[in-house]
Amino acid sequence: MTYNQFEQALDRFGSDLDRWPPAMRAEAEALMAGNTRARQMLSEAARLDTLLADTVRPAALDAASIGAIIAGIRTDRHREITVRPTRRLAAWSGAAMAAFLAIGFVIGFAMPQSQDDAALAGLMFGSSTTTTLDTSGGLL
Repeated sequence: MTYNQFEQALDRFGSDLDRWPPAMRAEAEALMAGNTRARQMLSEAARLDTLLADTVRPAALDAASIGAIIAGIRTDRHREITVRPTRRLAAWSGAAMAAFLAIGFVIGFAMPQSQDDAALAGLMFGSSTTTTLDTSGGLL
């Protein structure tokens, strides 16, 4: 068994060698018998397995916690809050939209334009200047 095969088996079966297929377990034990690198790989995999097991451990709930959750569901303590359209909301959203449009216009107007941009805009929006395309698709 090579180091790559050992690492793949650790990823697939975990650090508990009892869960490995018997043939692969025997090869892994033979590799670890005379090799500190393989034993180190196994210990790192064991630490990772422990960390993952601690991460997915369910929270302990006692009867009092479950009773409080059920009591909270049955009461009207929780209410859904909806946003209703009002004149004030419409005014603020309209003002925000107008401000964003004005800022976008000013930024677009302030940006420098190259000659190619003006020719492309003329093609797209029908400028009074005449622009033609050559056969290769470029602007003349």
